[in-house]
Amino acid sequence: MAADLPDGGTDLTEGQPLQSSASPESGSATAREPTGQRISITSPNAAKIFGAQFTQPLHGGVEKGEIVLALVKAWASDAPSGEVMAKLQLKSAPYTAFAESRAIGVHPTWITLPILFTADRDIAPGTAAIVLLCGHKKQTLEVESVQVLKFPQSTDPAVFPKLKPVPRTYEGREPDAQWRRLALERIERHRKADLELTVNGKEGNPLVNIDVHIKLRRHAFGFGSAVVAKRFSGSSVDDQKYRELVDRLFSIVVFENDLKDGQWAPDLPADRRQQRNAELNTAIDWLSQRHIGIRGHYLMQVATPYNLHDIKEPADIRARVLGSVEERLRFVKNRVVEWDVINHPIAWSGADMLNKRPGLEQLDRDVFILARTLTQLPFFVNEDQVFRPGPQCDETFAYIQALQNAGLDVAGLGNQAHVHESHIPTPEHMLAVTDRFATVVQHQSITEFDIVTTEDEQLAADYTRDILIATFSHPAYTSFLLWGFWEGSHWKPEAASWTKDWHPRARGAVLEDLITKRWHTELDLTTDAEGKISWRGFPGWYEVQVGGEKRLLEAK
Repeated sequence: MAADLPDGGTDLTEGQPLQSSASPESGSATAREPTGQRISITSPNAAKIFGAQFTQPLHGGVEKGEIVLALVKAWASDAPSGEVMAKLQLKSAPYTAFAESRAIGVHPTWITLPILFTADRDIAPGTAAIVLLCGHKKQTLEVESVQVLKFPQSTDPAVFPKLKPVPRTYEGREPDAQWRRLALERIERHRKADLELTVNGKEGNPLVNIDVHIKLRRHAFGFGSAVVAKRFSGSSVDDQKYRELVDRLFSIVVFENDLKDGQWAPDLPADRRQQRNAELNTAIDWLSQRHIGIRGHYLMQVATPYNLHDIKEPADIRARVLGSVEERLRFVKNRVVEWDVINHPIAWSGADMLNKRPGLEQLDRDVFILARTLTQLPFFVNEDQVFRPGPQCDETFAYIQALQNAGLDVAGLGNQAHVHESHIPTPEHMLAVTDRFATVVQHQSITEFDIVTTEDEQLAADYTRDILIATFSHPAYTSFLLWGFWEGSHWKPEAASWTKDWHPRARGAVLEDLITKRWHTELDLTTDAEGKISWRGFPGWYEVQVGGEKRLLEAK
């Protein structure tokens, strides 16, 4: 490893011993003979990942922009793989981070893991540490050493050694998995229906004993993605390809940011408001003409959104949130099919929560009440990591129950389902969680799916296939949406289904195959004496062709 490092590195760990700690409720931490440290996690808690950690103090300082390289020699001794969350942070309270955290897989054999950080501010000498948090997963990890070097800001990150990916998989991936066989059987039974249409001529009279070709053009079930409103009025080649893909594949979309309150600030300049409204109106009209539904996202986020970070007075926050909710609902009217009324009610560990502030404890409920006076559309609660065992799932369930008990009608759970290969929920676990939430809400949706893997596109494709099958097989679900589909417009470009030059990755090919081929209906039929055709297939909008004439009709 040393031979692969660039010149110019300065050692930050000289004379500083590696430490380990674990809270009694997490597991145990012990010295490892003859050197290093061992941590065994027996009671994992994803909300308290800091409950067990390895700590390597740093004796030197770091300037903003300098590159910090940690060389961690470690292994996972009792599992196929382990994982740590690596941080460059203060070694004492308030534990401020100085760079983006890294989720790092630990191999089942000894290996030196290179972890890169870029300092986002100056770090005073002797105040920081490299910390490896590991209390979120049942695992035993041994770390022999952590060497830390800093390099000048001008050093090219590409010259550093790369992490060796840990092979990942998930239970239920095997081709003959029983859960998948049962799910596909349920799809045949429950997602297909006995359908019927009357085919009329131009005069409105039924066309009797006429050959008809029908082809499913758009599913009634919501297969879709997050989209950007301006793409529907743009004239670039990418904009055109963007619209073509939406039109070809999707039956529902959600605007990624255009309807969030951050885009509706009261001090937004008039020209920007006019542009925003024009882009939204054009996009909504384009989608409506093609019978593509729209989810409204979102009315309020409980985890303080960026546009409220600098506003401290509860009264001002309350006025802005409620005013924005009313403005957006009056603008949208009934042009969406449902609303994520509350986004991130539980949120991530350490999030600043609006309803924890004095005077704002009931703000989320006030938003529900106000919204119900302005629309009768279904209301959803939208949260992430619901498929991860632990408090996130339990607290989301309890939150929805509390709203229902208070008389606030929650029609559905929006499950964001952002997945990282470090924890891939099994399809059977996903279905069990779905069953649980079906006891408190009528509908469920996968609202923001993506999966991040390390150089393993086949894993991403297989899991995309399986979570789609599981979702479509369960009657509680009304839709399944990606959180973006094109690399050129995606919050995590590596998780996009289509590359920037519009080639489908393996996960994109899965979507094409399932939506347009496997779950597709296309038939040649003949009308009866009343001009009717009958068949069993997937409900939705059908292209009906009689001779050279085509029309679009809904069959449900």
